[in-house]
Amino acid sequence: MKKIKAQPRRPSAKARPAPRKKKKKPSLPKVAVRGPLPRALSFFQKETDQSLLFWAAIALLNFSAQIIFRHELAPGAFGRLNTALGIVGLVTVPALSFHLALTHYLAQKHAPVRGEYLRQLRASASIVVQTFAWISVALSFLLLPLVLPMLGLRHFPICLFTILNVLIATGSIVSAAICQSKKQLPLWTLLLVGAAVIRLILGGGLAWWQPWAESVLAAFLLAGLITLIPTLRQIEVEPAWTKTWQSMRDRDFLIYLGATFSVVLALFLFSSADRIVAQSWFGSPTNNNLGFVNWVDIDGYQTAGLLGRGLLWGTQPLLLLLFAQRSRLHHTTLASLKFFWIYLGALLFGALLLGLLGRPLSWIFCGADYQVSAGLVPTFAMVMVPLGLLQALAIFSLASRRYPECFVLGVSSVAYLILLYNVGRRPELMLAYMFGGALCSLMMVLFVGVVRWGRQQP
Repeated sequence: MKKIKAQPRRPSAKARPAPRKKKKKPSLPKVAVRGPLPRALSFFQKETDQSLLFWAAIALLNFSAQIIFRHELAPGAFGRLNTALGIVGLVTVPALSFHLALTHYLAQKHAPVRGEYLRQLRASASIVVQTFAWISVALSFLLLPLVLPMLGLRHFPICLFTILNVLIATGSIVSAAICQSKKQLPLWTLLLVGAAVIRLILGGGLAWWQPWAESVLAAFLLAGLITLIPTLRQIEVEPAWTKTWQSMRDRDFLIYLGATFSVVLALFLFSSADRIVAQSWFGSPTNNNLGFVNWVDIDGYQTAGLLGRGLLWGTQPLLLLLFAQRSRLHHTTLASLKFFWIYLGALLFGALLLGLLGRPLSWIFCGADYQVSAGLVPTFAMVMVPLGLLQALAIFSLASRRYPECFVLGVSSVAYLILLYNVGRRPELMLAYMFGGALCSLMMVLFVGVVRWGRQQP
């Protein structure tokens, strides 16, 4: 018989040494956020990962700079300046759309089978944005010399500084992508605020010394160099073409990229198309005005338009909250529409307040020549209501991934731009067609939404 080896006895529970208890680190007491304003700031930071104070600071600095430019620039120069800035913003839409599409697409929830592709896309995000941005800059350098004279900017210095500012603005988007990939967004925020401060001081000084649009565009160029610091500090020698091509092959990402581009383009054109084409009609000598340009009209129109667009830009933080909450859900709920109704109330109240305060606001911007702006501000306030609704529908459509509505908004905004370019001969006609074009675009988007909803019903 085999001998069974005796197994060693395990020590009893009493013989085992008692485990040492880990000492708990003293936790810091939680400080409750008190007061409505601190709670609102904390809620906005938590939902959107952005600072509401940063938005307010940038808006205050930009509007302060516009007031200084309006007072110091020569007649007609303020109109040319805003036209040039509108063109710069339009050309940077593709690069901005690409950056936003990457950011929001990577933040969404995807199926586990897409994990490898998402890791590859996240690793090459900043390189992809850089490649796409520099391609758009190269195309703009070829096309802008042909387009700028058609929009009323025929002087060589204005054309040159406009093209250079396109380079600076696109480079700032690349810097934002680099800071985001390196988790240095506070640095990017600091650079933006610093650039706005320098633009205010330097632009005011140059406009006082040489009251021309070229002087202010030069100030924009010099101040924007600060935002290029992250781009200039980056040392990237790996060719980006391979990663760009691999990241662009995915159909799901391409659809989301196209929808984002359509929405960003719609947001910009519905708010700034008249700002771009106004110079070509009543800011330049043409057969329509028999070669005589009333510079007070173009400056007054651009000032009133700036006040109207301030209503759209000032309510965008509410739409950011709407986008952040709705993009997390698969289906629309009543709770997810809370900020839509808050935005709608703020838009209507702001339009009413803008119409009532048109004269004092115009006097603040224009000084003694405030009559033209004061007469146009109430009409601009009325036009901003359908444009604001289009802005809300664009954000909601992208957040809820309603891609057909996104593409309809993009096509409608291009048709809106063509309409204003062809018929906006006078400020009154421009505003009338803006209101009509906005209503038609709004009806088209709602029609597509109703048809899609009807097809989903049993």
